[in-house]
Amino acid sequence: MTIPYVDQAVTGAELRRAMGHWATGISVITTQSEGTLAGLVSNSFTSVSLEPALVSWAVDKRSSSFDVWNTTDNFAVHILSESDRELVQRFVAKGTEKFAGLAWKPGVLGSPILAADVPRIECRLWQRVDAGDHVILIGEAVSVSDPESFRPLTNHVYWGK
Repeated sequence: MTIPYVDQAVTGAELRRAMGHWATGISVITTQSEGTLAGLVSNSFTSVSLEPALVSWAVDKRSSSFDVWNTTDNFAVHILSESDRELVQRFVAKGTEKFAGLAWKPGVLGSPILAADVPRIECRLWQRVDAGDHVILIGEAVSVSDPESFRPLTNHVYWGK
């Protein structure tokens, strides 16, 4: 069977609308590289492998903190709960000091660990993969925290889909 060639491209806006129907968790990913803190909201976070323990997420090359993400060797993923909605607005904002007035401490590899009691995975960078207008960061998990009680914040809960 031959698959027909379709000479038609889906626009980014069309893909974003379609993907908005896919329920995903919302995470805040943080890092510190050469003294510069960076953090952003991501719903591209996913597990990749169990042996070794790998996870991934994608950063937009147009992100104001892209240079930090492109040079860091570690990151921490905070899987947000329904009670942590305020972190979304803080970390989705552009051009602001996202960590100002926020309680955090350095993790085992130096990434900022937020005070929120949420599942958290600290990672050592495993690989970067160029992928169109994004770069996929694959990390090896070196530390995991798992609270006893947790209700995940999803894009459908946050954005009211």
